[in-house]
Amino acid sequence: MRLGTYTTFDAPTKNIDEAIEWLKNEFYKIGGTVRKINNPHDFGKYPSFEVDFPSDIEGFDEDLEDMDDPENEKLAEKKDDWQEKADEIEKEYNKKFMQD
Repeated sequence: MRLGTYTTFDAPTKNIDEAIEWLKNEFYKIGGTVRKINNPHDFGKYPSFEVDFPSDIEGFDEDLEDMDDPENEKLAEKKDDWQEKADEIEKEYNKKFMQD
């Protein structure tokens, strides 16, 4: 099982298909990808949504990079901007689908 490089969202108990399509659409707008996976559990499988960064910032880690390099500084800004947008998507997702 591959974990999302950005985060994992719990799937709602209702409207799972609507929720995944909404997430896919919203993350597509900012260059991320979303996929549904089924997690194993003692009581049976349960779905969650794995979210990945865009490929150009996926492996970028400020703690491991030379931040005096202007290219790395640009990537850090791009990743910070992307994460702010992703946080807004998560807030909206929780309001829209996690009210069960």
